[in-house]
Amino acid sequence: MIMVHHYTTEHHHLPLILTSGSLRPNNAGAEHEPPLVWFSKAQRWEGTATKMVMGVNGPRLLTFADQLAEFGCARFSLPADDARLMSWVDACKHAGITSTTRRKLESVGRKRGASPINWFAIAGAVPLADVRLQRFDGAAWVGYSGAEGVTHG
Repeated sequence: MIMVHHYTTEHHHLPLILTSGSLRPNNAGAEHEPPLVWFSKAQRWEGTATKMVMGVNGPRLLTFADQLAEFGCARFSLPADDARLMSWVDACKHAGITSTTRRKLESVGRKRGASPINWFAIAGAVPLADVRLQRFDGAAWVGYSGAEGVTHG
């Protein structure tokens, strides 16, 4: 079964998500857009989920290894045929993202090693009971222990 994943940080965002009981939509600073929960078909990591940090020479995009070491990596997975999922283009239409802005976002995503064809969104909260939670252990995605109400594995 093909899965889509919501990638996040294990040591920062994951505890907040577990406390909330759901993946909550976010508009990531785009105040005029309706919030969405983003997913990716990328199976190892979604390049746009990698964090930027302030370095001595200004902002710096972490490598996957740096992200793993500094923040940990976790993902919530859903079957790719979940009826709530919208394609990237449909999600942009839903959110009122212009074609110009969409192309700019696609360009930035590609520079980070991502592919817009892999991007999907849901327009509401996703209960943790609906997803499978895993963490990256340095070699593979493995089940996460300690999360109530979330399928591990």
